[in-house]
Amino acid sequence: MTPWPTIKPITLASLALLLTGCLRVEAEPLPLKILNWNVLYGFNHHKAIEEGSQWLREQKPDIIAFQELNGISENELAIHARAWRHENAVTHKEKGFPLGLTSKAPITVLERKVEGFHHGYLHCKTYGIHFFVVHFWPGKFDETDKILSKTESLLAQGENVIVLGDFNGCSRRDDTFLRNHATLRDIDYTFVDKVEAADFVDIIAKHDPQAKVSCPSPITIPRWTKNLEELKQKQYRIDFIFADRQLAARSITGTILLNKKLDHISDHYPVMIELERPQLEPLSNHNNKE
Repeated sequence: MTPWPTIKPITLASLALLLTGCLRVEAEPLPLKILNWNVLYGFNHHKAIEEGSQWLREQKPDIIAFQELNGISENELAIHARAWRHENAVTHKEKGFPLGLTSKAPITVLERKVEGFHHGYLHCKTYGIHFFVVHFWPGKFDETDKILSKTESLLAQGENVIVLGDFNGCSRRDDTFLRNHATLRDIDYTFVDKVEAADFVDIIAKHDPQAKVSCPSPITIPRWTKNLEELKQKQYRIDFIFADRQLAARSITGTILLNKKLDHISDHYPVMIELERPQLEPLSNHNNKE
């Protein structure tokens, strides 16, 4: 008769080591997902809010910056944001072309700037990071200078900073693509040159250098673009997420999210990055509107 194998008893030390290993696996933090999207007059003139909201929920971003929230108030954005499971939402103005930020974590609003700017900018802090949401106007390069004077002060204090939005300008990193493909566009590098000179890193270019198109989508046909052939000659990258060098070193991914579902939601495609997750800010910072 074959004897039963000897089973060694589990010691308390072995059990503790096993449980510790399990807890470490469970506690492994997910990346911090940051998405930026110009949503064309409030999700195609409010016709695609539900479709856009569903798509955002599927992406599971932690933070979203918006441009062109036309006709969507801060309260309405907060309602829409619940569809993608964000409990915090702010905008920088009610009329015109509002900028917005939504987040799973509390948001501290530091500045809603309109005066002296074409569209303005929104300066907030969430997840311990300063966010400057921008929508630059072609030729108004002083807007960038004013924002960078603020980021310079923050970086000198050891703060983490991200500048993101619709730059209405291009990157020299895309120069070959632009000269060969975007033949129907006037190209200007000034906005991006200024931000990169301030030591910010283009996270999309860092991780996905082949990503060259963030707009326009086929939604512009036939109102602003005749056909697909002309569309290809107009497509370029003008939507960016720039991070300070400390944050950029913690970046994991960055890309432009091209998807047929998005072709008829906005003329811009979203850009998204992933960072190593920082610790959350205190809950007392919730929606401070100073």
